[in-house]
Amino acid sequence: MLPGLGDPSLPAAQWRALLGRSDTREVFLTREWLDAWRRSHPRGRVLPVLVLRDGVPVLLAPFFAEEGMVFFCGVGGADYLDLLGDVTDTGAVTTALATARAATAGFVGFRLHHVPDDSRTADSLSGAATVLGLDLVDEGTLAAPYVDLAADARSQRPAAHRRSLVRHERGLRRDGELSVVHDRTPTAIDLEPFFAQHVQRWADTSYPSAFTAPGRRAFFRAVAAAGAAQGWVVFTTVRWNGTAVAFHLGFDFAGSLLWYKPSFDPAYAARSPGEVLLRQLLLLAREIPGCTRFDFGIGDEAYKYRFATGVRTVRTWGLYPLEPVAR
Repeated sequence: MLPGLGDPSLPAAQWRALLGRSDTREVFLTREWLDAWRRSHPRGRVLPVLVLRDGVPVLLAPFFAEEGMVFFCGVGGADYLDLLGDVTDTGAVTTALATARAATAGFVGFRLHHVPDDSRTADSLSGAATVLGLDLVDEGTLAAPYVDLAADARSQRPAAHRRSLVRHERGLRRDGELSVVHDRTPTAIDLEPFFAQHVQRWADTSYPSAFTAPGRRAFFRAVAAAGAAQGWVVFTTVRWNGTAVAFHLGFDFAGSLLWYKPSFDPAYAARSPGEVLLRQLLLLAREIPGCTRFDFGIGDEAYKYRFATGVRTVRTWGLYPLEPVAR
């Protein structure tokens, strides 16, 4: 077991190699994203388990434990989570689970959030559960719509050219000056208007902005800094007549542009700046070399299905002792 996510015994190149061999290759599983998450979420005890075969890393389980439960690092901020490396190696998965269980005082179980159904991890969890005397429980799913850019390009009207998106953008261009900037190196100062706008956007709803909490702002600052250094963050600003009417912070990683945290100024809601923002990001995805997917992330909001060509499913898996744990 590693003492921390940044432990030098697992060099960055080996982490990247494990991620490259994973069934789930997402920005949320990079060392940099998880380290940013951890620094902003100092909860529980980090339990990263590295499994070796003949001295070679074959699997990394980025766990943490809290009150007897073991989770994936990144929970609460990541759309997709998983084990890294060869998830078909049931023996390695069993070793990772057994090691984390033994290291967790008052062990209650595992709750592993947001594992994509297209990952083979579930099969290995099933095998490991049998060996370890654990009950594998399906604890529910979430939808993650996406746009396959190749399929979308073949459609009669690609997503970025749907009438509603085009109409709203034309309206802004007709009535003023519209500018769009995709910033790959945003600073902490750049994010402050975004935070303020997001708080204002959700102030009069039943779902207040997460940015009312200082810790959430710290997390986004850390993610933006890490993403700027690694080249996968994209911070978009839409301005109309000099006013920032919409923002978005997302990720360009492994052939996918992820719609992660959008915002718009509610004072301009009648002009639909959020739709202009979405159109500009759909257009950007087509310009990024190697990008094959525009990912709406988890959540089944109706607007996503207006444009999606497919839907992924993520599932939360629980593993609990078949027999009561002796106290």
